[in-house]
Amino acid sequence: MSATQRETVGPSHATGPEGEPLLARPDTPPAVPPDPTTARRRSTDARVPVQARSSDRQRAMVDAAARLLIAEGFPAVTHRRVARAAQVPQGSASYYFPSSSALVTAAVEAAEDLRSTAATEKAAGLARRDRSTATTARLLIETFYAPSVDDQVVDVRLDPVLTAMRDPALRPILRASRPRLLAALRTVLEASGYDHVTDVDLLGHFIDAALLSAAADGTEDVLDRATGTTARLLEHWR
Repeated sequence: MSATQRETVGPSHATGPEGEPLLARPDTPPAVPPDPTTARRRSTDARVPVQARSSDRQRAMVDAAARLLIAEGFPAVTHRRVARAAQVPQGSASYYFPSSSALVTAAVEAAEDLRSTAATEKAAGLARRDRSTATTARLLIETFYAPSVDDQVVDVRLDPVLTAMRDPALRPILRASRPRLLAALRTVLEASGYDHVTDVDLLGHFIDAALLSAAADGTEDVLDRATGTTARLLEHWR
C-alpha cells in the first residue's frame, strides 16, 4: 500500500479482504431501541391513577345525585348541587353528564338501586313474630320507601316516582327495580305472620294509593293516615 493510499484510509479505518475500507469500531455502543412493551407498560401505569380518580369522581357524583333525589326530589338534582354534594369541581359534573337528562337518568337508576337494596336489608333484618295490622302496615310503608320516609313522602318520593313513570327513558328503570321492592314486601309479610297474603303487587299499588289519599286530604300526618288505611286492607286478609 502506497503512502497516498495509507493517508486516504486514515487511522480510523481498516481494509477488508477486497481492499475496501471498513468502519472503525465506535467508542460507545449503539443506542438500544426502547422495548415497546416496556413503553406501553409505563404509559399504562401513568394512566391508572388518573383513571382511578376519574372513576371515583363519577361514582361520587352518581351517589350524591341519588341521595339528593331521595331526600329532596327532582329539583335538587342539578349539576351545581350534585358537584357540591360530591365535593368535586362543578366542571366534572358537566363533563360526565353533559345534559340534565343524563344526570337525572343516572340519579334515578342509582336511587332505585339504593332504595331496593335498603328495602331488602330492612326486611331481612326483621325478627319473625306475629305483628298487629298497624305495626305491619307501617313496616310495609317504611320498607317500600326505604331507606327513609317521613310525612313529606308524597312530595319528595312518590311524586318523583310517578313523574319518572311517565318518562319513556326512565320508566324501564322503575320497572326493573319493582320486583326487588315487592320481594322485600313479601319478606315483611312472612316475618309478621301474613305469609298467606299472595297478591304483593296489589299491596304495593295500595300503599301508593293510601299515601296519595292521605296527602290529598291535607293532613300533616300522612304516614299515620296511610298506615291506618293499609292496616284496614290487612284486616281483610287476616
